[in-house]
Amino acid sequence: MEQRPRILAIDDDSDFREGLADVLDDLGYPVTSVASGREALDVLRTEPLPDVILLDLRMADMDGRTFRKAQQGDSALSRIPCVVVSGSREVEDEARSLGAAAVLAKPFRIQTLLDSIERVTRN
Repeated sequence: MEQRPRILAIDDDSDFREGLADVLDDLGYPVTSVASGREALDVLRTEPLPDVILLDLRMADMDGRTFRKAQQGDSALSRIPCVVVSGSREVEDEARSLGAAAVLAKPFRIQTLLDSIERVTRN
């Protein structure tokens, strides 16, 4: 069986984050989910690196913009592709300026997310 990409999901909306993690886990994707950019950096420095990061830009603690800049500034983390998932349709230009590999507006179809994950993790 083909190994699924390892995913780090970063979103401060606990219902969305937990629901997304449950769906991805049920589909065979190894998922770690956290509520802030700060937690994500801790995970990235202590656990096996993910193949892709799902990132909300608007969070209360360390937001996605600040996280993404820290990620890009760390050579060990900068190569991990980032898919921005946002409740605002107005973030696409900003997400692209932060080097996002893809941008999805919530709500999105799970198949759209899976297609994006597969596309950005293809070697």
